[in-house]
Amino acid sequence: MTDIFGRLTCHFPAVNPLKRLSYHGFDEIHRRLPISFIAILMLVPLLALVTHNAMAAPELARSADDFVDSIGVCTHWGYGDTPYGYAYPQVKKLLGELGVRHIRDSYNPRMRDLYQTYGINATLICGPQSGGIPSIIQTLQENRYLTDMVEGPNEVDIFPSSANWEGRTFPKGPIAFQMELYSAIKSDPVTHDLGVIAPSTARMGSNMQLAPMSSMDYVVMHSYAGGEPPETSLYGGYVSNMVNAERILGPNAVEKPIVVTECGYHTALKSGGGVIAGVQPGVSEEAQAKYLPRLFADYFNAGIVRTFSYEFIDEFKDEETNAEASFGIVGRNLTPKPAYYAIRNLITLLNEAKWDAKTQHWVRMPFRPRALDFTLQGDPKGMKNLRHLLLQKSNGHYYLLLWQEVSSFDLKTQKDIHNPSLPVTVRFKEPIRGAETFLLTNGLSPLQTWGKTSVLKLQAPDQILVVKLIPEPLIHGKSPLPPMQLKGEGTNSVVQLSWRAPAHGGDIVGYFVYRLGRYLGFTRPPHYTDGELQPSLGYPYDIECVNNIGEVSAPVKCIVRTTNKLPDLIVTNVSWIPVNPQMGDNVKFIATVKNIGDGPTPDGVTVGVAFQVDGAVVDWSDTFNGPLEPRASETLQADNGPKGTAFWKAVIGSHLIIAHVDDVGRINEINVNNNTLEKRMVIPP
Repeated sequence: MTDIFGRLTCHFPAVNPLKRLSYHGFDEIHRRLPISFIAILMLVPLLALVTHNAMAAPELARSADDFVDSIGVCTHWGYGDTPYGYAYPQVKKLLGELGVRHIRDSYNPRMRDLYQTYGINATLICGPQSGGIPSIIQTLQENRYLTDMVEGPNEVDIFPSSANWEGRTFPKGPIAFQMELYSAIKSDPVTHDLGVIAPSTARMGSNMQLAPMSSMDYVVMHSYAGGEPPETSLYGGYVSNMVNAERILGPNAVEKPIVVTECGYHTALKSGGGVIAGVQPGVSEEAQAKYLPRLFADYFNAGIVRTFSYEFIDEFKDEETNAEASFGIVGRNLTPKPAYYAIRNLITLLNEAKWDAKTQHWVRMPFRPRALDFTLQGDPKGMKNLRHLLLQKSNGHYYLLLWQEVSSFDLKTQKDIHNPSLPVTVRFKEPIRGAETFLLTNGLSPLQTWGKTSVLKLQAPDQILVVKLIPEPLIHGKSPLPPMQLKGEGTNSVVQLSWRAPAHGGDIVGYFVYRLGRYLGFTRPPHYTDGELQPSLGYPYDIECVNNIGEVSAPVKCIVRTTNKLPDLIVTNVSWIPVNPQMGDNVKFIATVKNIGDGPTPDGVTVGVAFQVDGAVVDWSDTFNGPLEPRASETLQADNGPKGTAFWKAVIGSHLIIAHVDDVGRINEINVNNNTLEKRMVIPP
């Protein structure tokens, strides 16, 4: 929303990613989200999170403190007419008590106080309006100790002030600026080790206009879920999903890690039906408290490096009617919302690092997490929605986070959904010494406690249930050697990995597979198949051995490239029924779509067409789920629309009809600038 020094006069939080190109509201997008897309687009990593009845298998824990370190919030310290400005002492205290270690904002001198008091680092937004590259570098040099990352200009496709650079506009302006910024940061001895994040965008197709871009260490998402469950913003059909984030890299690049610098939920349920600028429905404060901790866990599971919730404090007075005013987890009157307490409790339960204000550094407990052998069992119908995250502290205690990835708020009725808890049985290969459960909205007192046991009977709600597991004293032995001779082969959407067991690996029970920090799964044989990938991209993999006492080897690494075969969709014909419509007729539109590329569209991903009349979307087709093979055509007929009908009622006059294939950006194509076809229709008086 801001650059490194200044405030934008318009600071809507990335509403455009949920819009169509024609900007006709959230309901259009919501009704067109294909169920198969969410389930299939990232099938392998998603299935790694879905639990079911299975044989016991080890799972490598992640560091609990690393998870805490992945959580951040957006702030606006330069907004003097908001609590950030006139109530700084109170806001500072609330932020410190929350326990987050990272904020994202333009530079403000108050960041020095926040770092000195609480050790809070800043991710600084740097745009062309920041005073020029030399001025940015000077600011970064002077504040290197508190600066964690640098983000390129904000939403360059909708804010000219973010895009315009030395007489160039989008996309050439931000491309040139980012190149100069990256080069200046990396060539300076004080700032060269700072991580640089790509410029953010808000509209479909914009990342492809910036591609190929290499002047960054991280790609970026502004992934608002639009009131839906958090996981939909990772794998769903919105612009800011993980696939779209990678499109800025261009063909033949190597996948880079993701930082989410904006995401979240507003609570303005009276903002014209709970929407902002035609999109982004609001949710209740109760649902926000359930969704945000789930979002942090979902994103960490997906390998995202850091996630910043937009934002910390509600800024303006009209919190009930102005969505922009109500994305905070603390109200404008400085009263924390339930989400504040839920996040604070989550951080308190999992945090290990301590800030030493005297020495001005974080005291951490470095250790290598171990594997835990367990299964999650329950009714298959309910278990498909169960998600989990396994964490560990340096004292050996495990923390198993469980939740149902379901809707907790009805966007149509604007009522909370009271989902029943899901009975889940946790079975351990070896007994644990004890366990406790915590519910984030209930505070820090345990709900239940157990002594020594091999089985836990739990009730998983639609918010995070934290299960603290105290294992028997760990047996320490020699860590296994890493796998040998790792290699991979890629097709257009699948990578086959194979390797050899290490020498003297008699105690090896299997292998963990990761792709760029994203846990894909456990395998006992020395091979693995990773599917539903994007063409023309290099994927980094890590493989680790695990032995029979849960100790893990160092990883072996490789990069495997998928083949460079992409689809290219065009519309070859648009027609309508009736052929010669008269005033008042219900007109149904039909389009013939052809793939002129050299790769098929992904199987299970909708090939949709939107029909516009005089610039407004009136209906669409979204029932054909591919694949559409190269040189193949498909005739698609409108089957739905913004008002739930697949017709346009004819009115007198000459009308411009546009058929737009893949209008919501589900498919990675060779060219997105040839996706429309125009035709004139005349309705006589």
